[in-house]
Amino acid sequence: MLKLEHFEEIAFFDEITGLRNLKGLKKDFENETLEDVHFIYVDIDEFNRMSAMFGEDAMDDILASLAKSLVDYCGKSDVYRVGNDQFILMTRSHFICEPTELMKILKNPITHDHLQYNVNVSICVLDHDDFPEINLEQTIKVLRYSIDRYKHQGKNLLIYADEELFAQYQSKKEVEKILYEAVKNDRFYPKFQPFVDTFNNEIIGFETVSRLRGESGTFKPDVFLELAEFTGLIYDIEIKMFEEMCKFYRDLKDHNDLKVSSRFKAAVNFSQHTLERIKFEDLEVLLNRYDMTTNNVIIEVKEHIIQNQESYKTVQKFHELGFLVALDEYTNDSSSFLYLADIKVDIIKISESLLRKLSDSLEFKRIHKVYEFMVSVAKEFNLTVVSCGINSNDLLKIVKHMDVEIGVGKYFSESLEKNEFVKFLMDNKKRFKIL
Repeated sequence: MLKLEHFEEIAFFDEITGLRNLKGLKKDFENETLEDVHFIYVDIDEFNRMSAMFGEDAMDDILASLAKSLVDYCGKSDVYRVGNDQFILMTRSHFICEPTELMKILKNPITHDHLQYNVNVSICVLDHDDFPEINLEQTIKVLRYSIDRYKHQGKNLLIYADEELFAQYQSKKEVEKILYEAVKNDRFYPKFQPFVDTFNNEIIGFETVSRLRGESGTFKPDVFLELAEFTGLIYDIEIKMFEEMCKFYRDLKDHNDLKVSSRFKAAVNFSQHTLERIKFEDLEVLLNRYDMTTNNVIIEVKEHIIQNQESYKTVQKFHELGFLVALDEYTNDSSSFLYLADIKVDIIKISESLLRKLSDSLEFKRIHKVYEFMVSVAKEFNLTVVSCGINSNDLLKIVKHMDVEIGVGKYFSESLEKNEFVKFLMDNKKRFKIL
């Protein structure tokens, strides 16, 4: 008869790979120091998609084969399967277990039933000595966060958990704790990014962006946006930003010492969640309160959102009511140019990521052609083009050469608080030369 101790020991092992599992990892190191321990976290890319295509038997063989490769690669490491598609190697042999070499090894195809499979993995590396204050459980969470943080960039990533990533992880944890209270206690506030005429330097509007005041500083949307969408609190935040936008627009129009452009517009970004919940009569109340009309306002939506049928209908309704509609962070990744012929939008804000690539001499010619093509097609549809990410005079010259008339970026200004924006408007003619 099997003894109780044997059943307890089985609980610490993974049946498919024969490796110790997450429970086994925690058991092994419950009384061990993590000093000088080198963590290599291996995450199988697109695991669920592979499972659906190849089936359970094939995936079990792939997992077992991958586990063997990890063990064989670095005999002086402890290897654990800590999730469906995650493994951890723990070693004090930093130079023997070199992650770049491991990445090469794992690119070798895996064979199952005379078929060959290419398995893509992403790897995150963490030296515990860089973060001696965190325990094993926190270390695993940092590794998982680091992989998730960069997954959108593609497959076969090699990530090093550095101080910047760790700070982002800590910010995310803080936001998780305070998000609900932050909405309740009005800790979200607006900043304003100027829209600038690239040819005559005139300030012709602003985009409203949200910020969160936390215990350790101010958080930008990339820290709290995903969590806010998941909880539904994004709606409260974005409606608040809409009212702040209206209020500031009216303040600028009524300012005795300012004469804003006749083209001046105010913009705000709406998520898919907000588009699904929005009540147009609520927006109308706010517009009336601040003596605004719909044609003073730009509603910005991310490109991928218009693929959702309900969001698409809401966007069309905004257009029918007289709002200007902008596709934000446009790259043509999520929608084709043919889609532009159907959807009623007024503005294309070309993603900063494309302009950033123009700074890369190796990619310049190719991206320049892509960017130029996107501008020309947008103009064929009579759409206004906004270049985002103009962070240098060189980039300004490039977009002007393509006849892009409106720009946003650090070359002109960072996002500003109300008083800073007013001063920026007053000082604008002194601040830049017309190029």
